[in-house]
Amino acid sequence: MDIRAYWQAITDHPMGGWRHVAEPALPALDPDRRLLWCGIGGSLLPSETLVRAFGDDRSFRHWVPLASPEPAPEFRLQPGDQLVCASKSGKTLELWTWIARLRALPGFAELAPPILVTQDDANPLATWGRANGCPILPIPVEVGGRFSAFTPIGTLPLAWMGRDAAAFLRGGREVIAELEADAGPWRDRIAATVALLLDAHERGVSEWVLFPYAMRLDSLSAWWVQLIAESLGKVARDGTRKGFTPIRAVGPVDQHSQLQRWMAGPRNLGVILMTVDGSPAPERLDPPPGSPYPGLAGLQGADILRAQALGSAEALEAAGVPVLRWSMPRLDEQGLGAFMMAWQAIVGLLGVAMDLDPFDQPEVEDGKKRTFKRLGLA
Repeated sequence: MDIRAYWQAITDHPMGGWRHVAEPALPALDPDRRLLWCGIGGSLLPSETLVRAFGDDRSFRHWVPLASPEPAPEFRLQPGDQLVCASKSGKTLELWTWIARLRALPGFAELAPPILVTQDDANPLATWGRANGCPILPIPVEVGGRFSAFTPIGTLPLAWMGRDAAAFLRGGREVIAELEADAGPWRDRIAATVALLLDAHERGVSEWVLFPYAMRLDSLSAWWVQLIAESLGKVARDGTRKGFTPIRAVGPVDQHSQLQRWMAGPRNLGVILMTVDGSPAPERLDPPPGSPYPGLAGLQGADILRAQALGSAEALEAAGVPVLRWSMPRLDEQGLGAFMMAWQAIVGLLGVAMDLDPFDQPEVEDGKKRTFKRLGLA
């Protein structure tokens, strides 16, 4: 598929700035201190994806996402907590609810100034931060919230965990370089994926599942769902309704809960089945007497997971379900960075090809206005 014209439309778009991957200066954070991350949607999902993919027990204990405005009666501040407030527009209602809640708690005044990840302009969050001596890590104006993985939204949590944020950015740059050059394996894979999804859409396949066989990538599916749903569910310029319905899954959990629907339900669904190669740490299985599977003694968990993934793919294909197989050589920062950037590009290209603007979300804004009106905040 020749995607040059579609890619040019993205480069010309005022919200196409996610193509430019820069390495911002990041503050040094103590991984032994809790990181309280106030944000939601595109200001949280990339961060959550990376923490869950690359964190360890210490990271999981100290990572505290604060998203929903619902009451949190058991939440307490701890000395040394580092607060991060993330919102591209600086106006997110859930964020300001949490700021107001935290300010009312004992110990807030003793904390270090919050780190703000936002546009460095006159928005309310940046204005409040400057008045209170808060460091600001900027999100460029030309980068939309759900395309913000390669800003400090993604790199700050990686740096806090001691992971390789530079390699994550390098993976993203690799993908963009091939698209700009219109050559290379990433360019070819992206073009083939766009062609497959467009062809399937013409044949009535409007629902797609991202199905990684790796529990560490469960949050990746949540990030992908927002990227697809907010970008590609639109009224096109000719007035027709178009789009894809993304479905979140993770193997082998959803092999036992959703596979039946995918195989035997309506033929309007395809599956993107993702596996991670590489050699995990060896282990020994010791099945007890009476186990129905004594042969487990000669296997490892990775063998079982690989067989489950391949078995699911073969069963789906035998049932006539479109399957896009996607493998990563290993789960590392550069590989996941390349994957996430590839899907940002795929979504942008699909939107242009379908005559949609993949970078706006007008109906979401309408819902926000109605919320503010109900609360008397309009």
